[in-house]
Amino acid sequence: MSVLVLGGAGFIGRRLIPVLVKAGHDVTCMDVDITGGLEAFSPLGDKVKLIRGDVTQFDDVMGAVQDSCADRMVNLSYFIGTIAPHVAFKLDIQGMDNCFEAARRGGVKHTVFASSLAVSGQQAHFGERLVDETDERRGESQYAVNKIINEWQAFDYRRA
Repeated sequence: MSVLVLGGAGFIGRRLIPVLVKAGHDVTCMDVDITGGLEAFSPLGDKVKLIRGDVTQFDDVMGAVQDSCADRMVNLSYFIGTIAPHVAFKLDIQGMDNCFEAARRGGVKHTVFASSLAVSGQQAHFGERLVDETDERRGESQYAVNKIINEWQAFDYRRA
């Protein structure tokens, strides 16, 4: 199986990619800054292909899909901070849309993105009971709302 990991040189990607390689997958990592990946993945030798690219640029994502011949894609590119809402929107919403659209056009069978507990909001909304993915979304930050929008995008692309 061939897996394209977008934002793969980041915190989660540096932990996920070695697991994918160990499981025998062909892995391509695309990140806007691959320097972190160069160091993190050097023990893996040539088992990880690194591509410099920006998920906010559709052509970068589509090119990575085509170059990697990926049948699976994982998008870990995300802006977490609250200082630059415009940047967060562009990366989190437009970037995710670019991933879904490139996956659709490129024949990627499965696309995964990391959602967050933040989509549920504060536990106080739910009392003492456990919260799960069937509960109403009550995100209270741009980060949480962007993750909720990504979930809607995923549902729409699944039907497309």
